[in-house]
Amino acid sequence: MPGHRVLTYSFGDIANNLSFMMTSMFLMVYMTDIVGLSAGVAGAIYGITKIWAGFADLIAGNTVDRTNSRWGRLRPYLLFGPAPLAIVFVALFSTPANMSMTMTIAWIFIFDALYQLAYSFINIPYGSLASSMTQDPVDRSKLSGSRAIASALASVALAWVVSPQFQDTTADGIRLKFTITCITLAVIAVVLYLICFANSREVVPRAAGSISFKQTFTMLKQNRPLQVLLLAALLFLTSNFVFNAVGLYYVRSITGNAGYFVFLQLAQTAGTILFASFAPTITRRYGKRSGYMLAALLAAVGYGLIFFIPGGTLMLALVAWFFVGLGVGGSNAMMFSMQADTVDYGEWVSGIRSEGGSYSILSFTRKIGQGIGGWVGGAVIGAYGYVAGAEIVDGDQISLGLRVATGAVPAVLAVIALAAAFFYRLDGDTHLKVVDELTKRRTQSSIASAKGVDAERTKVGAADLGDGRTTLMRKPGLPNPPIVTLFGQRGSGATDIGPLVAELLGVKYIDQKFSSRELAQVDKTTLLSDSTFDRFLRGLSGAGGQGTELGAAMESASNREMASTNTSEVLADVEDGGVILGRNGALVLGPVVGTLHVRLVAPMDKRIERVMHKAGLSASAAAEQCEIEDRLRAEMSLKLYKWDPNDDEEYDLTINTASITYKQVAELIAELYRSKYPDSVTPSR
Repeated sequence: MPGHRVLTYSFGDIANNLSFMMTSMFLMVYMTDIVGLSAGVAGAIYGITKIWAGFADLIAGNTVDRTNSRWGRLRPYLLFGPAPLAIVFVALFSTPANMSMTMTIAWIFIFDALYQLAYSFINIPYGSLASSMTQDPVDRSKLSGSRAIASALASVALAWVVSPQFQDTTADGIRLKFTITCITLAVIAVVLYLICFANSREVVPRAAGSISFKQTFTMLKQNRPLQVLLLAALLFLTSNFVFNAVGLYYVRSITGNAGYFVFLQLAQTAGTILFASFAPTITRRYGKRSGYMLAALLAAVGYGLIFFIPGGTLMLALVAWFFVGLGVGGSNAMMFSMQADTVDYGEWVSGIRSEGGSYSILSFTRKIGQGIGGWVGGAVIGAYGYVAGAEIVDGDQISLGLRVATGAVPAVLAVIALAAAFFYRLDGDTHLKVVDELTKRRTQSSIASAKGVDAERTKVGAADLGDGRTTLMRKPGLPNPPIVTLFGQRGSGATDIGPLVAELLGVKYIDQKFSSRELAQVDKTTLLSDSTFDRFLRGLSGAGGQGTELGAAMESASNREMASTNTSEVLADVEDGGVILGRNGALVLGPVVGTLHVRLVAPMDKRIERVMHKAGLSASAAAEQCEIEDRLRAEMSLKLYKWDPNDDEEYDLTINTASITYKQVAELIAELYRSKYPDSVTPSR
């Protein structure tokens, strides 16, 4: 995908955050210090409208699902949605003076509710757009990563522009200043939305089929890991939005300068990006649950520091906000990764796979957490006596309330979220077993569908054969056709060895979906960018943001559909036997009776030598081709099937082809097959 398309896609998230972060970070202070509402009333409005936002997402999602226009299903909302959003956003921060308190409350409540609805009608389709722009998992990760960076930059820029205006909320013309500020932000957002619309294209067909709410909740009742994750997410989002809603009060009153907020926001953003970029490494080494618990602990440490920081101390505040950023970035990255695993678990335990429903429940839970957090924040500072314009001295009752709301309450909630995550039992090994079992079921289901029989008739007890094979492609008692799956590193000789094995066994040869020649003809930056920045973008793809849930759901559903199509094609190709290269054959056909799974490897220097000879490349070009192709094929397998094709445990035989001829390798494979399945072999020709 061209770089300019990735860039202009991220403009949509900048536009989103110009209004979303304005309401998240500054609406509470605007309501109390400029409009004159009590902290308790302001917190209630903040909380109710955030919870309403969860329902607004459901309304918008249902409407978008039924949309069909000449611009596609999603893009029209980026064309026609910005103007209404801009109008209600400006109106929300343009409360007329001299209205009665009842009318003032009604004004803010109505326009905040309308804002949440208008925002949903842009954010929901925008969050889904990345999965409709490309099926390439690398490009999707780059799009998601660009969103994460755009969101972070927008938040910092907004803090830099807006927070100093809260230093003196009694200044003349302060209401007009906010109206002008919001008009400026709204115009910028509209332009960015339109650029995003103009440069995006919906090229991926929508996945067929849907799951009802009843089926989704049936799955939820049986999905213990998802239940635990939802509880942990609710607690963590509540803690984070208590902090977000009242953070500016703390900065202005405790550190002594509202202008410091931008530096603290920058520190938090740095922490968010740092943890998110290391999230894949943390996941591999320690697991997702441990990663989530670490993130919650770091956030709790940050919140705790905020409670104890002496007044007027900026440096310690920067450290505290950085720790909060680590926690927020880590929790988002781990939360969405864990959520993807619970989709698999839900299908395994209930037979119902509901990416969209599952992610919608998570999104709704997060919105409830945001609402409760804002409500609690307002209630706490109100209970400690906060009123607009009151002189606050560090150590008095009001300053203690600000410390409790910004530090102590979020810290306690983060610790409880950590404790809740302890009961998330879907670890890496369990998930691998779930995925393996699901793969077997899908293979059996595809065979049964092709044969027009019940899936139970494709099964055989593993103990009957002794080699773990549990799936029949033919009726019991009939000989099974010879099937060999091959997976080889670039330069291991797999494309030469495969046809030789097929000839020896008397079956056809099925080549890999994309040949090495085809992949080599694609520009490297298009196929798989190796630039440091692009890897950074891909690393940030799980950092999360507004609307990330639905985008992740669509990507997961799209990947599942591609995997399902590949499974059906592989089974059809080997109906009468065959030697199949790549195509995730070892996984798809892993449980099939009469199969042999082989991986071919060779040292890098030998593989480079072979590619140089066969493709006429220089040593450096051959080395690059080997590395890129191997990584791409592995990443595709991980995205579509959640398995590593380079794991030797997935194969019956791994052969180093460096010191023996291709013919000898082929004869070795064929002889092993004849020895293992003497009744399945077609006489050699």
